[in-house]
Amino acid sequence: MKPIVICRLPNHVGDCCMTLPALRLLDASGFTPYLVGKRFAEDLMLGMGWRFDPIEGHVTEDLSRLHYLSEQQHKPLGILFPNSFGSALQFKLAGIRSAGFATDGRFLLLDQKIPEPAKNVHEVERFFAVAKGAVKAWGATPAWTEPPKELGLQLIARHTAGAKNLKEKFNIPEKFALIAPIARGVHHGKIKHWVHINSVVKPLKDMGIEPIVMPSPDEVEEAKIACPDARHLPPTNLGTYAALCKEASVVIANDSGVSHVAAAVGAKQITLVGVTDPHRTGPWNPNAVVIGSERGWPSEDEVIQKLQEMLR
Repeated sequence: MKPIVICRLPNHVGDCCMTLPALRLLDASGFTPYLVGKRFAEDLMLGMGWRFDPIEGHVTEDLSRLHYLSEQQHKPLGILFPNSFGSALQFKLAGIRSAGFATDGRFLLLDQKIPEPAKNVHEVERFFAVAKGAVKAWGATPAWTEPPKELGLQLIARHTAGAKNLKEKFNIPEKFALIAPIARGVHHGKIKHWVHINSVVKPLKDMGIEPIVMPSPDEVEEAKIACPDARHLPPTNLGTYAALCKEASVVIANDSGVSHVAAAVGAKQITLVGVTDPHRTGPWNPNAVVIGSERGWPSEDEVIQKLQEMLR
């Protein structure tokens, strides 16, 4: 039987997607990942076939759940993808023998301290480095030395059926684009979304492609303001959304969770950046086009021209 590794996932959608090569490395190297993280990750990761237990943000309940997992597996191995002190402390108190980067003052809490990679590597490579270092520390041979070019998210039949049902229910045509106009939060005090996203709607329609916005529940009103000329549909779960990304003619998003969900299924996508570094957090997807840089947003003409080139 393959040894169990309890894997603490990051707290954000995009980061969870970017752990996929690291998780697949564990699986291919003779270990079985058990995932713990925020509830959204359960639906997203269903197709990978790994056990999932939620972390709710309630300290005593979360610790009790981790204790239960630890007792079931008799002090199992663990990997910490987040860099936080709190995640390491919880694993230590639960008796999970964890591996991770010795960041945020958690040196004494880790059983295996993995050397950090260079500062300028992509987050996919960073997550992969902690998994590869852990595999070596546990006396096994990593199945791969570099992360694969695709994130490799697997979908289940329920997700693909859900996407088909949505297309039928809302009469979504064969050619459609998914637009994600909002990126939550700020980066170095600057907003993370391109404010001209509505400008792509008319060119898409002119090419016979239906522009569709399907926001998360807490972005509904913001999305309507940011992209009023697209067709807005109700939110859905992440797995079904990923299946829709795979079928879309193109996914247009900021450097956000949606960009990484699209990358996870290898969708054709355009990711717009203006304040973040795409070399660190851009979509890990050979089918992705990134426009802009951390020094500034692209112009409307740049985005529309690239969109027309891609879809011609």
